Amino acid sequence: MAITPGPNNLMAMQESRLRGFRGSYPFLLGLFVSFFILDLFTFLFMNELGSAPILALNLLKGGGSIYLIYLIFSLFGYSFQTKYETSSNGRFWAGMLLNLTNIKVMLYFLVGYISFLMPTFKHNQLLILTFGVVMCFITTICNVLWALLGSLFQSWFTYHGKLINVVLSALLIYAIYEMWK
Repeated sequence: MAITPGPNNLMAMQESRLRGFRGSYPFLLGLFVSFFILDLFTFLFMNELGSAPILALNLLKGGGSIYLIYLIFSLFGYSFQTKYETSSNGRFWAGMLLNLTNIKVMLYFLVGYISFLMPTFKHNQLLILTFGVVMCFITTICNVLWALLGSLFQSWFTYHGKLINVVLSALLIYAIYEMWK
């Protein structure tokens, strides 16, 4: 699930394509830090999350959908950003926001904890948390791989920029559809 094309991986590739691999570090760091926030949240509330109210899930889906629509518009040059948002600090917060509203990442942790870690390690909280941290590193490695691909194929992406943006937008629209399905 961590290596498949989702909002985080697609935007990591886009960041690297636009800013180079080193330029994508702040965005990748935002993703990395927010993985740990989501992991810790899941660990602390793992027993209650299996029965999360539908309203809370729908609010998360709504926020995620709005942010993905914003990303789609930004792919085509519509700028909602200020100078602050294009700074390294702004890219860090953009990565955090994307990840914290990404239902795919939330489901990744929920499924990982509820379906695998809790039944396997039952009452060993330290092992459950340790493998949760391993999940964070796995997703970070996948984001870095996608960013590296964006950097390696930068000239090809530049030549086919409009087509790439259409494909990325279609995939983000598909991600919104899958959230609500």
